[in-house]
This record gives sequence, structure tokens and C-alpha cells, in this order.
Amino acid sequence: MRLDILKEPKKNRGEAVYYRSKGKSVCADVVPYYEDGEFKLFYLRDYRDVKNDGEGCPWCLLTTSDLVHYVDNGPTILRGKQSEQDLYVFTGCTVKFNGEYYVFYTGHNPHLRRQGLPEQKILMAKGDSLTNLRKVPEFVFEAPEWLEMHDFRDPFVFFDDTENKYCMLIAGRLKSDSPTDVKGVTLIAYSDDLFNWEVSREPFYAPSAFFTHECPDLFKMGDYWYLVFSEFTDRICTTYRMSKSLKGPWRTPKVNSFDGHAFYAAKSAFDGKRRIMFGWNCIKNNERDDEFWQWGGTIIPHELVQDEDGTLYVKCPDEVAASFDKEVKLERGLTFGAVDGNEYAVSVGENGIKSAVMFGETPQNFKIELEFETTDDIGDFGVILRESDNLSRRYEVRFEPRFNRLCFDKFPRKDNTVHVNVDVERYCPLKPGEKNKMIIIAEESVLEVYVNDKVAMSARMFDFKKGNFGLYTKDTKVKFGNVKLFTR
Repeated sequence: MRLDILKEPKKNRGEAVYYRSKGKSVCADVVPYYEDGEFKLFYLRDYRDVKNDGEGCPWCLLTTSDLVHYVDNGPTILRGKQSEQDLYVFTGCTVKFNGEYYVFYTGHNPHLRRQGLPEQKILMAKGDSLTNLRKVPEFVFEAPEWLEMHDFRDPFVFFDDTENKYCMLIAGRLKSDSPTDVKGVTLIAYSDDLFNWEVSREPFYAPSAFFTHECPDLFKMGDYWYLVFSEFTDRICTTYRMSKSLKGPWRTPKVNSFDGHAFYAAKSAFDGKRRIMFGWNCIKNNERDDEFWQWGGTIIPHELVQDEDGTLYVKCPDEVAASFDKEVKLERGLTFGAVDGNEYAVSVGENGIKSAVMFGETPQNFKIELEFETTDDIGDFGVILRESDNLSRRYEVRFEPRFNRLCFDKFPRKDNTVHVNVDVERYCPLKPGEKNKMIIIAEESVLEVYVNDKVAMSARMFDFKKGNFGLYTKDTKVKFGNVKLFTR
């Protein structure tokens, strides 16, 4: 059964602010475009149930004007047949020229590799609207002989005023005797007419560090150009480089990622005032905490913020935070250790003592806002989520200031002999005596954490569906304040 049938647009479920496609399918790479007051988000729909839904992956079109309410317009670029190049319609881009939309995308078919043919080629669709696109069969762009033919994907097209040409960034791999994991390059091709392209032998970016640089994105903010891509060789994350020139050199900032490995394949769009990055918070096998991460999941927006030195950070978009607007009264429950304060402000912990204060059960979908101030960088502290059984079952959003680390953990762990491993982590330096703010948003299994409008951490909570939340410290004293719980 193939489900590539255009249907009436459907709104997302009313209680959800983060979008995941219906049924067993998941959302993968997002290709954002902004026009007429709307973010128009093409995304790859992976049906997962090949037996019933058929093999392959189409592009679907999701639209939103407020990052909270979405309309799914269904498949707009249909997947091809098993014998065709675009059985899987993979990542690309959208450009508008002379009133028409040109969509460049990756045609991926693993069956062709077995026949000695390229697994990936760049293809085109065009139309007078994004819901009325037709494939252009005469346009086929494949890797030249000096590149590996199976990795030639994820086109990103822009117009370069200095060259007076259209440019296309491409994720590719060099043919060489070098180790497998260093052949990845971001290529650049040039065109005068969007149909005829020539790949430059000099890569746009070649760090000799990754298997490939997926989903390239390029934009300018202020004095800097930013090259964004995703890599699965090292940390499995969306990362970026910066330069004051399109010719480089491309500098790697100290914090060169936007989120952890549970946020991937992110690309951005500018709405005239701000730039929003869309990636996916990946699911796990069988949607269980202790299983391995999988491709695709739920679409998450982050707002990009440029610091004074040109480096980039992300924050929670205001609309997303504001959509959780029904405050839930907090009532203190279980406490242990050194605890003082009242129900909205609590100072927890002393050196050598573990302390906690609990506030009762949260709704399944909620937002927590709080402020905190540390006295030192010796111990750990954080927020307990979905706790039960007298604290023996819980998730932890944990700060480890001595390691400059924010992380997500679960207890009981599946294997306590692997005690140094956490599910996800982020670099998050804190200074004793300084006030900090934090937002935690949970929606079904999705967890999004933001600290000081600079640090973002995506995670998943599959196994524990409900429970209490609270605050805790170990070997340190932390003053928490303005602790508030909201739902939608």
C-alpha cells in the first residue's frame, strides 16, 4: 500500500506544540522556506511500516505562522518506484525565480547501488506553488568521476552577487586513499540558469574530519557568513563554521553546535526579523529509553541568536514558551536533606549532603520556569522529572559545574557499571554567584531544555509517562527561585 495521496490539509493535534507526523511515521530532515508570513517546512516522511505503507520517502509540506499551530498539506513530491532514482526523496532546497519555485532534492535509491549505479543524484521539481510541484525528468545532476558516486546529496542553492552566478552547495566525498572518515567535503557548483551545473574541483569546505557533511545551510548575519552542516562521524550533531568571507577561511568556534545528538539535520529560514532553525528530535528503537537512537522523530524549532563576537546560540522561540500559559499551583511534597525556603523559592543543599524538595505530579505536557544561583562549582544539582517510588524512579536534568556540563540521565540505569555515560549532554559553563534562568518543556516523550537563552538540550523520556518534579543538589548549595509550572 502506498500512501502518497494528496489529502485535505490536517491541523496538528491541539495539545501538541512540537510536530510529528501521524501513525507510525516520523519526520526527518526539514527543508524550511519563509514566504507571506508563513514558515513553509518541507519534511521527509519516513513511514517505518514498509509492509503496509510501502518503501520510500516523500516530501511533505508543513506550514505554520506562529511555530505552535501547524497544517500538514501532505505529500508534495511523491516518492518514485523501486526502479527509479528518487524512491527516497531526500534533502534539498527551494528557490524562487521569475515567479516559479525550483526545488532541488536528492534522489536516493539503495537498490541502484547493488546494480553498480549511483545511489544518489540531484533532481529537480518546479511549479507555480509549493503545493503544485512537478518533477523535471530531464534534470539529472550526478557526481563527476573524481568523486565517490554514491554520496552526492543535499543541494543548497543561493545566488552569489560577487560571482553573478547561482551556487549549489553539495554534500560529497572525495576519491582517495585517505581513511574513510576524512573524505567528506562540502562541494560547490556554479550555474547561470539553474539547469546546467559544473562542480568546482576545489571544495567549498574540506576539513578532512568527517565521513560527510550532511544538509548544508548557508546564511549571513551581520558581518559573518555561517556554514551549517550535520555530521555523524564524531558527535552526531548539527554544527557550524563562521567566516567574514564566502571564500573562507572557515573558523570553528569553541561551542560549534546548537544542541546535542538528539537534535539533527537542522536547517534555517529567516522571517525578516529573526532566523529559526528546524531540526528533529530523534526517537529511539521501539520508543524505549534504553534502546538505540533512530533516524527521524519530531520537528523542533530553535531561534538563533548572534553574540557580540559573532558566535551563535539558540533560545526557545517566544511563541513556543508562551503557548504554555496555564499556571499550575505548586505544593511542596517530599523533602529530605538541607532544605529551606517556601513553595516558590527554595535553597537546597550543603557540602557533603544530598537534598531534594518535590512539588507533586506534572501534567504530561508542561513547562517549568525557574532561576538558580550556585555558591561553588563542586557538586551537582538539577531538576527531577517524572519521579515515583520514593525517588527510586526518575529522570534528571543535571548540572555538573566542575565539568561545565549539562546532561540528561535516568534512574535506575539499565547498567550501573557504565556509570559515566549519560543520555545526552551539553557544554554549559556557570559562574558561582551569578543568576541563571532555565526553561524545561516536556511534551509526551519530547524534552527540551534551555539555559540562559544560550544552551539548548533535546532529549527523550519514553519509559516514565508521569510522576512528580522537584529540585535537588549534591555536595553544594544552590538557591532556586521563581519556580513555576505551566501547562497548555
